[in-house]
Amino acid sequence: MRASVVGLQGDLAGKRFAVAGAPVTFGRDEGNDIVLDDLSASRLHAELRQEADGYVLADRGSSNGTWVNGAPVTTHRLRSGDEIQIGDQTFRFEMSDAEATTMRAGVRRPADVVDPASVLRVTVSGGGPVGLAFALLLADLMGPRVAIRVYNGRWKRTGDRVVWKGPDERHVPRQQVVTIQSRQYLKLSQEMQDHLFTPGNFTEMWPKGPDSIRDLGPRNIRIAYFEERLLDLANRKRGQIELIPEPFDADTARDYIAGQHVLAICEGSRSRTLTHFADRFGAADPTLYGLDGEQVSDFVLGLRVKSTLPDPMSVLLTVAQNRFLLNSLRGEGFLNMRLTTQEAKEAVGIDPVRQLFTGCIQTDPCLLERTPGGEFTCGTHHTLFLPALLRGSAFWSRVQEGLTLFGVPPENLTAVTGFQLSMVQRPRFSVRLFPPTATTPGTFGFLLGDAANAIHFWPGRGLNSGLASAISLARCLAMPRRGTTLRDADFTRHEAVMFMLQYRHKSRAWLQMVTADEKGDFRAIKDIIARGIAEGEEGNFDLAADRDALLTRLIQIRERLAPRIEGLPDDATLRAHLNSLSGPLIHTLLVSGPWDTVNVGGEEVDVDWLLEGPQVAPAQPPTVPGESLPAPTARLARQ
Repeated sequence: MRASVVGLQGDLAGKRFAVAGAPVTFGRDEGNDIVLDDLSASRLHAELRQEADGYVLADRGSSNGTWVNGAPVTTHRLRSGDEIQIGDQTFRFEMSDAEATTMRAGVRRPADVVDPASVLRVTVSGGGPVGLAFALLLADLMGPRVAIRVYNGRWKRTGDRVVWKGPDERHVPRQQVVTIQSRQYLKLSQEMQDHLFTPGNFTEMWPKGPDSIRDLGPRNIRIAYFEERLLDLANRKRGQIELIPEPFDADTARDYIAGQHVLAICEGSRSRTLTHFADRFGAADPTLYGLDGEQVSDFVLGLRVKSTLPDPMSVLLTVAQNRFLLNSLRGEGFLNMRLTTQEAKEAVGIDPVRQLFTGCIQTDPCLLERTPGGEFTCGTHHTLFLPALLRGSAFWSRVQEGLTLFGVPPENLTAVTGFQLSMVQRPRFSVRLFPPTATTPGTFGFLLGDAANAIHFWPGRGLNSGLASAISLARCLAMPRRGTTLRDADFTRHEAVMFMLQYRHKSRAWLQMVTADEKGDFRAIKDIIARGIAEGEEGNFDLAADRDALLTRLIQIRERLAPRIEGLPDDATLRAHLNSLSGPLIHTLLVSGPWDTVNVGGEEVDVDWLLEGPQVAPAQPPTVPGESLPAPTARLARQ
């Protein structure tokens, strides 16, 4: 026996539960290893898991908390003799003397000793959120059986740590707020969840929906914080993850790549590594996402703002129209403005010295910060955002209307950026880059994150898809196989997951770019917005009728969301807010239509369908009378 949990107080007093390789769960649901007949316990309350250097108890977001030795804990590294309290139940954690000595000395168990020749060698090109999440997941699943190297040119080395570069080093931390669905974040390791979702650094702005599982809703988190926390955690895994603060250069690294088992490309849709291996992955097809033979694309202006509206009001206003989308963390975030084709042509920078127009904001894209004088300047290209200089222009007036819609004072607009949304169909996501030879293992390449599916307009949509792809590949690589030589057949399930993700997420994004008109013909939403703007400028609208129609739409959406969101505004508040908006804006919002929640809703892709989470075989029941039972066996014995 290595470790066990013994009931001290409650209906499980005197019962002993062995802690084997698999995590031991506590909770009210019958599916838990230790079932608690206690109303103060949550359905899934806590988890006790074995790590390389000890045992960790983690609270799983319970309502009433988990306590160790009289103190509340989120995660706690246990020592023999610690007392665990959940509701009215108390347990003692015990380790054998030999096990406790091993843990204190930091000695690796014989089972953890791995033949170096059998270690899987993995290189990750791009250390953004998807690349880091993939590396951490793989390290958690495979332990010493994998060696991971992650490259990123946006890092630098400081002492013995690798950190993100600063703005003065041409790296601007991404302040956009993304929405991570529980379907994805619950599949991260508990250590990753605890490190990412710290008090005060995430909110739950959006209601629970098809992506929500275990009765847990989506969580808003700033992308810069997400990246920072993952990098911090990767720095702690030096035995498994090597962080290289430089861009990966596939052009000069042929021999190195051929010596790896896996190259995961996580740099984005414009990745140099993807370009290098483009012929291996095949040409992407843009025709699937087109109208009248032309690929549909959207240009979105990102406005960094601080809104004064409460989250429920912001959610309601966002869902009711297709022109603006606000995603924020306590009001601070980005207001995304879908531009018409003409507006996109006007959203450019100008070089004040050479008096030349530049596509700075559209091509990189760059973040243009507001100066004390009110201009928006790119620190990299030293260009100014032209529409902000032409404050009397119709375009800049429409930007100001969007600020009014979401309760943003003019001084609370502090930066602008932009990004292009255009989708393609990829023929494959997994491919053999180099065959095995007498001296090399054979290398497989994989596209993850934006390199596989670039979807940006929905905040977090691309990251949710990217995390799902990272989870899928990590689980696939961790599956038992003979030796380390990889075969195409090993990735059948992962490739299937990637095609499902491509279909589901891009079909959803497609329905946010186009809509059917009264004749049933598909039209780009940006063109419908352009029509609304033109009618507004010509005075071709009825303000009273439009205001009443938009109010009716808001009330209908509110009634639908009421069971899932508290604090939604009443009729008087909605009417007062609409009265503060201009007639042309109200007309444009009305014409743009609400979110197509019916058609974009429905069943979501779940990695578990094809690649279940890691399963550790339970220990065999002991044959010595009176010996403790492994936790799963003990649960059956009680029933």
